[in-house]
Amino acid sequence: MPRGAIHKQCPHCNGYATRRHDILVVKKVTLQGVEQQGVQRWYCKDCLRAFTPKRPESETNKYTMDVYEKAVMLYFDQGASFRGVARDLSRMGIMHINAKRCWAMVQELGSNCKTPWEVSLELKPQWSGYIAVDGDALKVGSRMESALLAIDIMSLDIPHLILAEHEDMENWLNFFLVLKHTLKYPFKGIVSDGEPSIESAIKLVCPAIPHQLCVKHFQDGLRRYLRYQSSHGRGTWREIERFEETVHRCIYSTTLEQAQKYLTAIQTDPGFHKIHLEDAIAMLEHNFDKLTRHFLYPGLPRTNNTAEGTISKMDRRLNPMDSFACHQTAWNILKMLVLHTRFRTLTDCRHQHKYRNGFSPLELADINTGNTNWIKFSQKTELIIKV
Repeated sequence: MPRGAIHKQCPHCNGYATRRHDILVVKKVTLQGVEQQGVQRWYCKDCLRAFTPKRPESETNKYTMDVYEKAVMLYFDQGASFRGVARDLSRMGIMHINAKRCWAMVQELGSNCKTPWEVSLELKPQWSGYIAVDGDALKVGSRMESALLAIDIMSLDIPHLILAEHEDMENWLNFFLVLKHTLKYPFKGIVSDGEPSIESAIKLVCPAIPHQLCVKHFQDGLRRYLRYQSSHGRGTWREIERFEETVHRCIYSTTLEQAQKYLTAIQTDPGFHKIHLEDAIAMLEHNFDKLTRHFLYPGLPRTNNTAEGTISKMDRRLNPMDSFACHQTAWNILKMLVLHTRFRTLTDCRHQHKYRNGFSPLELADINTGNTNWIKFSQKTELIIKV
């Protein structure tokens, strides 16, 4: 073979006696329209057959990366359904696109997306130390799985999230171990809804960290107990309503001293003992310290509304899908959704939290996102897109 000559190996006979033959025209779909590209074909002099050399998978895809990015942006940023995404892409001139293809695009990018903790390790946000933890149920196939997540109170950033088969103590234990030892989260206080598995994990991993029990969840649980589990005689509903109102004033007091006064009043009220509310009073006494922990640590909120609000926004994207086919498809969507939430500019914060509007959670955690394209940033490596 002459020095400098280029010959492609024939895939049929493995010979190198080849020469350029003709040009194969292939079409690529972009946001600007259909582009034609030429691919060199070769001819083998030994076996007298023409062939096209094998190309990288990224070159054989029908759609370019900008079409993928537009599909993901329409789905997450504008909240469109997959049918809506396909419809909008068709109006832009994208050919042969449908809801199934759009779903596959999001899944392909999601499978290559960085996990929440990988993003946290890469960017190293400056968190406040006060964190809210909660779980969200997702239907995967015929069973329910749980997304366990943590939200930084001040910035609303999501340092960590996992998708577990069960919301049990073992998974929460591993969750807090990653937060503490891998991500080095600077714990100052934790607020939760009182889930026993969360409390057990906190006692093992962060025993010295103040733990606030959400007063709203406690009040709802106490109300359910009084309505359905506790037994009272006839004509006691007025006393029960008075008890609930006094408990509300106690746990929503403005000072610790005021809360203690209401607790004493509840303990000594003869009307409450007359209708046998001792068990309900014992519940309040047992949880009183955790219900009032926020008075001693000003950065610690009395409710878990931060986590509940974040989950509610995520559910707007997750609930319309009814069910995921398997664990991996659910995890792919969750990874993209969390990253989108961390980069998205906040606009609906009210009252004393208005200062957050105009900034993303990552920006509030001292990360300069600039003009970062969150979709490109989400990818671990350069994605090889498959048809």
